[in-house]
Amino acid sequence: MNFRGGRGGGGWPHLVKHIAKAGSSDYAELRRKAREEAEARNASPELVSASDLTRLDRWKTDRHPTLAAREALKDALANATEERPMQVVLENHPSLLAHMITGNHRTWVRPQVQFGNHYMADFLIAGRTSVGLRWILVELESPTHRLTNPGNHRASPALRHAVDQIEDWRQWLTSNLAYARAPRDSDGLGLPGITADARGLIIIGREDSSDSASEIRDTQFRNSRIEVRTYDWLLRAAEDIHSLEWGLFDIEIGVDEDDW
Repeated sequence: MNFRGGRGGGGWPHLVKHIAKAGSSDYAELRRKAREEAEARNASPELVSASDLTRLDRWKTDRHPTLAAREALKDALANATEERPMQVVLENHPSLLAHMITGNHRTWVRPQVQFGNHYMADFLIAGRTSVGLRWILVELESPTHRLTNPGNHRASPALRHAVDQIEDWRQWLTSNLAYARAPRDSDGLGLPGITADARGLIIIGREDSSDSASEIRDTQFRNSRIEVRTYDWLLRAAEDIHSLEWGLFDIEIGVDEDDW
């Protein structure tokens, strides 16, 4: 194939089309790539259909944590030495996660979402406002882990691992948007409107004055749109009456509906 720019006839590269017969060996892969490219060109993925939202119904979550939910979180924090108890509490009381984000037109919390064969997101949160549906990727770490190293105040190994996890999920989404957005009954993941640059949230450790938490949070958000918060913050968000309309997560980073 000759491209324009040299001698002889040819065509412009961006106008070349590859036509494959349905029976050809590379047809399935080319079709997949075409779908992925089409999804990547979608300028408004957050504007999902009513039928897409209906498929999320099983994960629809109330945004008002009950007293029982808050007490369960407190008990888990008092006794947990690893991540698993926190995962269980949040699966049993998803409003603890839904409450912290803005979702004036419904909120959904999906636990344990598998991306391909190697990645598992602890939670995905979706909030719908007047501008559409937006997702947050959530990675949990143990409440006993620190955010920073005691000696140099740099990100701890646990925090670096969590950041890498979210970046891996985003990289996977970059190559699999069509599959991720497709309905589950069409062998997709059923995540309508999700994007490869979805906001990230890491929940790790407890509040500790010896941790350089503020600096770390600012750096991570500035570099990668990943927010870092503690489990104490999560409990405080659940008890914050101002979160009834706007999620504390959005209030703290100064997000309004037009930014979502």
